[in-house]
Amino acid sequence: YDQLQGMARVRYQEHQRERETVPSRLSDLDAELSKRDGYESELLAVDDHLALLGSEISSGEKVQAKLEVQRLELVQIRQRVAELEREQRRVADREQQVSIELENLREQQRQDGEILASAESIERDFATYNQLHTQVGLLEQKAQEHGALETHRRQLEERIAQARQEVERQQERWSATLDERQRQLDEHQALLNREQTIAIRYAQFKTLSEQAQALEQARIRYEDLLSERRDLENVLYRAEQDRKSQRQALSKQLAQLERATSEEETLAAHIHQLQAQRTQLQAKAEERDRLKDEGSDLNAQITERQQKLRAEEEELANERQQALALADSDDANCPLCGSALDAEHRQQVVAELSQREERRQECIAVLGSELATLDDQLQKMRTHYKVLGEEIAPLQQVHQDLATGEARLAQIRESTAEAQSLAEQLATLGRELKDQSYASSERERLHKLAGEIELLGYSSAEHETLGQKLAELRPVEAEYARLQDAKSQAEQLKSEQAEAQTQLDRATRQLAEAGYAHEERDKLSHVEQQLVALGYDGAEHQRLRLQHDDLRDSARQFERLQHARQRRASSGESRVRYEAETSTLAEQLQTIKEEKEALHERTGELEDVDRKLGENQTQLEKLRVERDQHLQRRGNLEALCARCAELAQEQDQLREKLQGTQRQAWIYQQLDKAFGKDGIQALIIENAVPQIAEEANAILARLTDNRIQVAFESLRDLKKGGTRETLDVKIADEVGERSYHLYSGGEAFRTNFALRIALSKVLAMRSGTRLHTLFIDEGFGTQDEQGLDQLIEAIQKVSEDFKKVLIVTHLDQLKAAFPVQIEVTKHPDLGSRFSVTQHA
Repeated sequence: YDQLQGMARVRYQEHQRERETVPSRLSDLDAELSKRDGYESELLAVDDHLALLGSEISSGEKVQAKLEVQRLELVQIRQRVAELEREQRRVADREQQVSIELENLREQQRQDGEILASAESIERDFATYNQLHTQVGLLEQKAQEHGALETHRRQLEERIAQARQEVERQQERWSATLDERQRQLDEHQALLNREQTIAIRYAQFKTLSEQAQALEQARIRYEDLLSERRDLENVLYRAEQDRKSQRQALSKQLAQLERATSEEETLAAHIHQLQAQRTQLQAKAEERDRLKDEGSDLNAQITERQQKLRAEEEELANERQQALALADSDDANCPLCGSALDAEHRQQVVAELSQREERRQECIAVLGSELATLDDQLQKMRTHYKVLGEEIAPLQQVHQDLATGEARLAQIRESTAEAQSLAEQLATLGRELKDQSYASSERERLHKLAGEIELLGYSSAEHETLGQKLAELRPVEAEYARLQDAKSQAEQLKSEQAEAQTQLDRATRQLAEAGYAHEERDKLSHVEQQLVALGYDGAEHQRLRLQHDDLRDSARQFERLQHARQRRASSGESRVRYEAETSTLAEQLQTIKEEKEALHERTGELEDVDRKLGENQTQLEKLRVERDQHLQRRGNLEALCARCAELAQEQDQLREKLQGTQRQAWIYQQLDKAFGKDGIQALIIENAVPQIAEEANAILARLTDNRIQVAFESLRDLKKGGTRETLDVKIADEVGERSYHLYSGGEAFRTNFALRIALSKVLAMRSGTRLHTLFIDEGFGTQDEQGLDQLIEAIQKVSEDFKKVLIVTHLDQLKAAFPVQIEVTKHPDLGSRFSVTQHA
């Protein structure tokens, strides 16, 4: 229902918002549509002006076309003039070029005449030049061969010198080697002379080294044993310190626990005081609840009498109005019975109305007196209720203090047991420290280590003395090594000394007899013979080369002579051709000049066409801009007229929509109320509550021998006056109505039991089904023996309404009341197991 109400409310709010926005939109549409006639009139005026502008633009475009033709002719004339000027420049350039070429040709003919006149001398010099060129070529070849042989001779002489230098270096190297080996032999001989002394000292060194090695192994073992002993001593020390620290910590903890347990008696007395205070405050709270219920009854009585008083006052006003109407009116009908009214009957009616007014005034006075009395009682109750409320204000704090105190007391009692355990631990630690009974394995190992150290017998002083002696003899080890090396090297040095002497003698003989570079010497002799056979003369070669260089220009002169002979026939023809072309170019220049003069004359006639064309173009642009503006305005006006048509259609649709929205909003508003708490739900609860109360009271009657009954209150008085809907459960017994939390655990359980079964049965009946199974889980421990018997009897009676009743309990008395039992047993290794037993 809440979801349906929410959906209906959302729909109502949507339609309400839409209903609020539509009138505003309709007002806007009216304002827009009021301009529609103005838009249509302006559109007609714009169309007329556009027709006039179209005619003017058409005339201007015809003039523009004529001017464009003239302007095109002017452009073509200017282009032709430019072409003629370019052609004129080209012809003039060609005329100048032909003149230059003609002058060059005349100069060339003059030079060729001079060369042809010297033809005999040029041919003679050219023949001499060719002869010298051949001779110089042969000498150049000999010069190259002579240079190559000279180069080869120098190379051979250098190799022979290098070979001699190599032999000299070998002579020097073998001489130095011979001296070095002799020096080394002299050094080794001094050491070999001390061979016996070194051997004796080396034997002493070896003996001491073996003794030092044995002592070093003993030292390592001795230090390992000492390290292990220190580690064990540290372990024992840490174990002792750990136990002392533990004993100190336990002593502090025990002292704290003893201080805490000393508060037990004081705390227990304080808790007893709090319990007594709680009992007193709870009694006042019960009295306050009773006053609250009595106040609710008084409020109901006051409301009832106020309603009666208003009804009497309304009736009194009506009767007075009837009496006044009867006195002022000549109506022939009786206002009481409607029969015909004569004078006597009128007096009787007036008297009757007067008596009724007196009786109602008396009744109103009585009701006013009763209301004053009840209001006075209610004010006194409220004052007392307020005083009780202030007195029970500490109840919540008392509950908290009592819970805190009880928890603290339980903690202190746990601390007492913990203190005993700590005292035992302290005693154990004290015995271990006194008897040194901890770390027994480490103590045993420490004792064994002392024996091993004594048995090892290592002396650091003896080790140090031996080390000093060994240090004194250590240099003899190097001397002995050098002695052995000298003995092994002496023979090698003597052999190398003999080889060096042999090589030195051989190098000396080679230098004396020139016994080196034999092949190079033979090649050098052959090269010298080739140089003599070649017979090259460098001076003759130089003389012929100078003569050849002096006649080198004769080849160029001979080539010019050949070219002059070739050009002699063609030069005349070229001269005639150039002279004819000069005449033709002059005629072309005259024709171009005449055409340019005619074109300039036509250009003067068309000089104003650009200005006229610009002026006409400007006027056309203005007309076109004006036309575009009017076209744009016509488009805007047409859009506005179309928009007005759409708005008129929208206006009709909105008016229809507003009517539909108002109806839908009213429908969803009614649905909101129907789905609310005051609608269908209230009707369902109102119909179901009496049935639930009837079922619950039937079960309570069997559970409590008719001592407890429940009732549902659907209205509650407000402090500010008036009432509001609620659903309070009122429980009444032989003492009267009380609040639910003031009942004992057993009474509350029985009430809950009855209400839940009644509610389940009513829900099942309303859903069209029937409850077949009832589960009851614990809650029986709060019942006394009589209440438990009544509960068993009630369950057995209620079981007639169910096919199966299952009860979960640990109470043997409750177990024995039912024949079929399911026993559940928990095993530490197997988990939970169950068995079903049936008793007669």
